[in-house]
Amino acid sequence: MRKLLVVILLLILAGGAYVGYHLFFEGNVAAKTVMVKIPTGSTYADVLEILKTKKVLKDERTFDIVSKYKKYDTKISPGNYVFSRGMNNRQIVNILKFGWQTPVTLVVYNIRTKEDFAGLVGRTLEIDSIDLLHKLNDEKFCETYGLDTNKILSRFVLDNYEFYWNISLDGFLNKMNDAYTTFWNQERKAKAAALNLSQWQVNTLASIVEKEVIFDKEMPTVAGVYLNRIKIGMPLQADPTLVFAMRDFTARRVTLLHKQFDTPYNTYMYAGLPPGPICIPRKKSVDAVLNAEEHQYVYFCANPDMSGYSIFSKTYEEQMKVAAQYRKKLDKMNIR
Repeated sequence: MRKLLVVILLLILAGGAYVGYHLFFEGNVAAKTVMVKIPTGSTYADVLEILKTKKVLKDERTFDIVSKYKKYDTKISPGNYVFSRGMNNRQIVNILKFGWQTPVTLVVYNIRTKEDFAGLVGRTLEIDSIDLLHKLNDEKFCETYGLDTNKILSRFVLDNYEFYWNISLDGFLNKMNDAYTTFWNQERKAKAAALNLSQWQVNTLASIVEKEVIFDKEMPTVAGVYLNRIKIGMPLQADPTLVFAMRDFTARRVTLLHKQFDTPYNTYMYAGLPPGPICIPRKKSVDAVLNAEEHQYVYFCANPDMSGYSIFSKTYEEQMKVAAQYRKKLDKMNIR
């Protein structure tokens, strides 16, 4: 009888050990790697549904048991979480319960408008794009940076940023402002002052230069052309500002229609810089303005050989000869 009791006890202990291992230590992630976003305000039932929809778990029942044992069902932490094959319920629950998030990367690139920027942020982070856009269109918010709604994009630096997915809108704006402050160091500020330009003006000119050139090595030369025009009070006559004004971003050729569109961004009609940037320029574009080439050129035109390079001229007569050849080439290629 004693031997039987011992055997029964051993069987019970073995069974308990197996159940404990199965519940807490056996791998329970179905995929090799899976990313899960738990929105702010989610309930435990929401989490179970998200995990089911994303097909994260091999065994949902054991996860539920461990979650309730560790009281995760009473403490839901929103965020972006990554799970990998081999993780057990204890690890999965701990990651979710204690909010051990995996950051997401916001890649700021090719942003022309506030709508573009808000949309990119909204697709990458939990931040509502409408809330961000409302902020960027809020005069009082813009005034805190000494800017207006046309200039506000000049406060953002093109770069790759890491954020926790559920960062607040204010937290996001603060971090972006820190990046701006870091970029605009004393050396860059001094160079801007030497050009007699404010930071937003440098940024605006850099945005024009960025959209004007194909090859980066031409940017300091083109920047020098525009600075020469500003010095003599000549209109910038920058085609990219017309494209921006009409939101005609697929235009292959600037026409008379573009040039007759009356807007402060029409740099053919109005001298000086437009009211704000026409994109968020790259850092190298800003530095191209701050380190602009000093020369006597006041004109440039795309090379008629269609190489993508430009031909720079000191006189209007030289410019007109090149421009006529370029227009002829466009007509021949049927680019309207």
